[in-house]
Amino acid sequence: MIRFARFAAWCLGVAAFGFFVLGGFAYELFIGLDWSAYPLGNGIHALFEKLGIAGRNAMTGLFYIAGGMLAAALFCGALVFHLSRHDADDAAPRAGADLARRGLLSVGAGLGAAVLTGGAAFLRGAFGWGRAPSGWLDVNRNIQAKVVPTHPEHLSAWKGARIRQTRRLGRSGWPVSDIVVGAGRIGRLTGEQSGADIVKRALERGVNYIDTSPDYSETGSESAIATAIEGQRDRVFLATKFCTPWGHLGAGAPVAAYKEAVEGSLTRLRTDYVDLVHIHACDSTARLLDPNVHQAFDELKQEGKVRFLGFSTHTPNLVEVVRTGIESGRFDVMMVAYHHGAWPELPALIERAVREQDMGVVAMKTLKGAKHENLGAFHDHASAYSQAALRWVLSNPLVSAAVISFYKHQHVDEYLHASGGALSSDDVAVLGEYDRQIAGSYCGPHCGACLSSCPEGLPIHDVLRHRMYFEDYGDEKEAMRLYAKLDRNAALCATCPAPCAGACPVGIPIKERMTGAHELLTLPG
Repeated sequence: MIRFARFAAWCLGVAAFGFFVLGGFAYELFIGLDWSAYPLGNGIHALFEKLGIAGRNAMTGLFYIAGGMLAAALFCGALVFHLSRHDADDAAPRAGADLARRGLLSVGAGLGAAVLTGGAAFLRGAFGWGRAPSGWLDVNRNIQAKVVPTHPEHLSAWKGARIRQTRRLGRSGWPVSDIVVGAGRIGRLTGEQSGADIVKRALERGVNYIDTSPDYSETGSESAIATAIEGQRDRVFLATKFCTPWGHLGAGAPVAAYKEAVEGSLTRLRTDYVDLVHIHACDSTARLLDPNVHQAFDELKQEGKVRFLGFSTHTPNLVEVVRTGIESGRFDVMMVAYHHGAWPELPALIERAVREQDMGVVAMKTLKGAKHENLGAFHDHASAYSQAALRWVLSNPLVSAAVISFYKHQHVDEYLHASGGALSSDDVAVLGEYDRQIAGSYCGPHCGACLSSCPEGLPIHDVLRHRMYFEDYGDEKEAMRLYAKLDRNAALCATCPAPCAGACPVGIPIKERMTGAHELLTLPG
């Protein structure tokens, strides 16, 4: 009985360490914070650079999680080795056999501690327990997509499309084009599809708002934009983020760090000021209301380097962040994930933001999964899925603009063709057909119901997301790269009896999709 109680206390202690200490790091991995947002983060960054290890912000969180698991394993292994010696003394076995037994017990205890610690950390990060009403599994990976698809055909009817409507961007007073350029991917483009040329063409067609950030293509986006807006800065509303090239600054970052981030952007953008700076991918009210970021903004505004303050969010705490942002009265603009089927609370929150604070509202993540490249039925519709989705977003008159990632010349024609258009019956048919066709394959939002059914603890959501990148977004290299980084992959599914069957509330055949994903995302041989 005493041994059982001791074992139970050990398990609880290890799990508590993983949940309460390492779970915070696991949760923050998905936010994309800068190195400096973590304890000793800058020192860890410098160490990695000296070792020649390339990595972004998440490396710091992984460093702490791995270090915590190792510490738990060593501590518990040593403790079991020590305690088992006393048990051995009572039994008085042979010395050699005793040492071997104690060694095996120690290794087992260490491995068990590592698994228990890491599992508890994962549960907190994945489900948000103790941090948010829901976790990152509930925030659909499809709205976190890094690229936006293109309609299979470049129809002649779209060519030469221009902005046909502007809307007031809240209390900023800017007459913003209803469709605006998201510059997340343009920094990687060269040749005929250069990012600067694509942005220039969009500006020529009436787009007058560009959304960028230092961590888009690790400053490559800002460099492309600098070239595109040269000689026409005053006719462009330029939005950036309180970020470094490695991620978002965390709550409590020094005022000087916030200011340096914006001043670095000004240098790369070759401009004296930006119109709007966001607290980006904001998941906590602590970061939203950090006194240091607000002091930095006030000083930058007084110096003429920024004009307006905003925040963006597409995270588990979206509803709380938006409510707090509205109530604070501090923000001129909010940029939120908004698409057909998004957070049901959003329309009412958008109405509050406009009515109570006259905020501008920019919709992002507008293409709910964007699987239409792989759905043949969409070839029969006059409207591209992207156009139908954009017109759905803009059918809410309180939305100032919809931001979407431009990375091909075709996007200028395809996306701007939706400008000023009313949501039509054909658009509704496209959206309805989309929802019908993705039934059974679309890993929908606000879920994560299947994860506990997998005895191997596979990241089912990540595997299906990488498959979506490969099949539906045409980003095969990125999909395979991300899949290769997973600690455990869907190869395990081939011989599994599939206890996950029936676990998906929308009917996805999990084993079939997972084994297919492994075949797609793994090089033969």
